[in-house]
Amino acid sequence: MSKIIKIDGNTVFIGTDNGQIVEAKKEDCGGFMPTVGDEVITYTTGDKVIVTKTGYQMSSDSYNGDNPHVVNKVTYGLLAIFLGWIGVHKFYAGYTAQGILYLLFFWTCIPSIIAFVEGIVAITKKGDYIKV
Repeated sequence: MSKIIKIDGNTVFIGTDNGQIVEAKKEDCGGFMPTVGDEVITYTTGDKVIVTKTGYQMSSDSYNGDNPHVVNKVTYGLLAIFLGWIGVHKFYAGYTAQGILYLLFFWTCIPSIIAFVEGIVAITKKGDYIKV
């Protein structure tokens, strides 16, 4: 398993299993913020290096164009529980259309029930890098 051994400015140095050191840029780190000691997998094609964190999952709904939007699960959960009835948690997560639906139907109390459940699920789910 490869590990990040040093970060110098925008360059990430990765030690591989076979003793080599691979250099990558921070923007090549597939949506996660690299830190020393992270276990990673490196893929190389020519002069391009792509780095993914082991256990890092990026689902299709967590990818927003070329800029992944990672959401703090505790913040999301608390927003859902306390302000979810008006869709604040959806706006925070980048789901503007769903947030607008919550705003349109808040008077029915249905969004508040759904948001409360979403908040509990978000807080109790395993901490990972998937956008909730």
